[in-house]
Amino acid sequence: MFAGKSLTKADLARRDAIHAGHCMACVQLVPPVDMRGQGFVQWHHTAGKKRHDLTCGLCIWHHMGRPFFAATLAEMRADYGPALSEGSKPFHEAFGSDAELLARQDRYLQGEA
Repeated sequence: MFAGKSLTKADLARRDAIHAGHCMACVQLVPPVDMRGQGFVQWHHTAGKKRHDLTCGLCIWHHMGRPFFAATLAEMRADYGPALSEGSKPFHEAFGSDAELLARQDRYLQGEA
C-alpha cells in the first residue's frame, strides 16, 4: 500500500516508465551506466509523496544505498558515486539538484535525452 496521495492513471504511467528506464544519476557517469530493464530503478519523490509528477528514477544504489552486483559499499561509492541515502549534499553536488534531476527525467520520458 502506498502511504502518499492516491495514484492517478498518469501517475501510474509515469511510475512504470521510470521503473523501466534509466537512473538519472547513472546516466551521468563516465561512461554512462544503463540500468534499463534490470529491475534496479525506483522512483524518487523530490517534493513529498503527494506530488507524483515530481519524481525521477534512481537505481537502488543512488536512491537507498543498496549495493548490487555483489559489490561492497566502498566499491559502489568508488564506481557509482555517492548515494542519496548517505547524504543529500554530496549526492546533489555529484548529480545535480532535484530540479535538474527532474528536468533530465522529463527529457528522457519525452524521448529527448
